[in-house]
Amino acid sequence: MSVVSTRNLELFSRKFGKMLGSGIPLLKALELLQREEGDSPLGAIIGQICSRVREGYTFSSCMSLFPGVFTEVFVAMVKAAENQGRLDQGMVEIADSLADGTLEAGQGGGEINEAAGAAEDANLQVIKLVNRVISDAVKEKLARVVFKPERDHVKLNAARQNSLEARENFDHPTYDRIVARIKLMSALDISETRLPQDGRMLIKVENELVDIRVQLVPTVFGEQILLFFSRPDEVAPPVSAVFPDEAQRKQIVGLLQNLNRGLVIFAGPHGSGKTTSRDTAMSILNDGTRVIFEVGRIYKAIDGIGCIQVKPHIGMTMPAAIRAAVRAEAHVIVVEEISDEETALECFKAANDGILVLTQMHARNSSEVFRQLLNLKVPPFQLYDGIGTVVFQMLVRNVCPDCRRELEFTAKDFARLSLVDFKPGRYSDSKGCASCRNSGYRGMHPFYEITVPNKNLKEAIIKGDSNQITLALEAMHGTCLEAKIRTWVEEGHTSPAEAARIRTILFAQS
Repeated sequence: MSVVSTRNLELFSRKFGKMLGSGIPLLKALELLQREEGDSPLGAIIGQICSRVREGYTFSSCMSLFPGVFTEVFVAMVKAAENQGRLDQGMVEIADSLADGTLEAGQGGGEINEAAGAAEDANLQVIKLVNRVISDAVKEKLARVVFKPERDHVKLNAARQNSLEARENFDHPTYDRIVARIKLMSALDISETRLPQDGRMLIKVENELVDIRVQLVPTVFGEQILLFFSRPDEVAPPVSAVFPDEAQRKQIVGLLQNLNRGLVIFAGPHGSGKTTSRDTAMSILNDGTRVIFEVGRIYKAIDGIGCIQVKPHIGMTMPAAIRAAVRAEAHVIVVEEISDEETALECFKAANDGILVLTQMHARNSSEVFRQLLNLKVPPFQLYDGIGTVVFQMLVRNVCPDCRRELEFTAKDFARLSLVDFKPGRYSDSKGCASCRNSGYRGMHPFYEITVPNKNLKEAIIKGDSNQITLALEAMHGTCLEAKIRTWVEEGHTSPAEAARIRTILFAQS
């Protein structure tokens, strides 16, 4: 005789499905149902399922531990619903099947299957594996860790100096447990596999507090996990480290302190330090004399700055948040990024209304910033009056001092690297070692190109002509940025190959 009747199992399945459909997270729904069942046999089983879900088990694998209650067909239907990302509807369909007699409760007791011990061991291994990955990333001070699902396996990659470094591979069954574990740790919906999810976990690793932003992206071969590491207690780098060139540092600080309105855009390719520069600019302005709002996805609250968290699912979009900051009579608004038409227009409206707006954009050179703004339908008259400064930046990798060596480069070598303006001679290079993890580079140096619109550039802007804007920028800066990088190479700080990589980015066609 079954310890749980078909009728009780039907009620449990229907309630559970309805709760998931209303938006209650899986674990919370199970906890509520457990309290409702009390000390009944079903309540005890739900309690054991809860404890295993917290440890990283999937819901269907938890049910398979109790074959006396949940039949093989029942578990298969739950697993299919999980895989399709429709567990809420699947549980209601199971309840209907129990009600019309096409599905029945198991005819045994509530004992755990004998094979549960092996599953428990496998689960503990996954917990230890996730803890190890996080601990190693914190010890190595990595900024990002990526799990990339592929057809036959899943790759673990660590982001170091803007490039991914392969670490280890996992099979898909193990990775499914890893996904479930990370979702639990970051309070995400375990049953949702179709939509992207963003979460967060705050943990301690060897007495160091670490804030980990979790991003899950559904792909063809499974959910890709990205872990972004930051440290709430970490001291921000000094202004002199972010802007090492003294003349440019004085120029940027002077511009920020003297600008009362307008848009200051920090631009550059991916991984060029735009966010660090923008946050440093924000700290310069955060002297207690201004009302400052930061708008976007907030990962770190700073004293003296009002943080407006963007929540699109309730209508608090980026444009809505910017409008709220404007109504609050802000002196400075720090916008996470300009990436769409409405956000761009709201930024320029705020800048033209007498507010200083700091933001960032992904671009490969200074002219691309203006081209993107025109493509985002920013009217030329607003761009003319609203743009304050564009700070374009690049991060150049320095050769590793432990494996640095000098090589002879000929004109033919430079022609192959498309560096025809370099003179033949001896230049620094590196072969890779344990200190730099065989990359040949360690540490980076920032280079900036600061654009404060002059008369010629403003005339090109008001015409809305991208080509004229590019010519005006070339007249202002010439090849100043490339010359600085070439000097950095000649002084032995980096290699010709790195200079070639930077030029490829700078002169890439949009």
